[in-house]
Amino acid sequence: SEKLSLIEPECVQERSKMPHTRDSSSPTSSAGSRASYETPALSDLQRLFWFRGGSDNHVDQVWPNIYLGDAWAARSKTTLQSLNITHILNAADGPYSINTGAKYYEDLQIEYYGVEAFDDPSFDLSIFFYDAANFIGKALNTSGGK
Repeated sequence: SEKLSLIEPECVQERSKMPHTRDSSSPTSSAGSRASYETPALSDLQRLFWFRGGSDNHVDQVWPNIYLGDAWAARSKTTLQSLNITHILNAADGPYSINTGAKYYEDLQIEYYGVEAFDDPSFDLSIFFYDAANFIGKALNTSGGK
């Protein structure tokens, strides 16, 4: 039987040497960390990248106070309330996607920013990065912002 081996591209090998990353053997420190978030080990991130694995959850905290969710999570007001979500950036806004819009969240007092991005490799999403980053920054700088 032949053993499969994974050869990582040079850019991944170089990233693993960067000082801001840690491997699974590094101790976890809660000093200076936000809430109970723990940055994933580099080996875990690489595994997710290479094997297309991931969460089966509808919503996950991917960084302190930053959540990534699917259409179900975007439409579940109960879930949004339970997580105390204050801001939503919808990168699938529009009539043929996740068409919630700002009015959908008015009763929850959630601020909304929608991007009509198309799920196509040729779509240039980068034109929305600056405004999206500002929206996220505003959310994180708001007391209790998520």
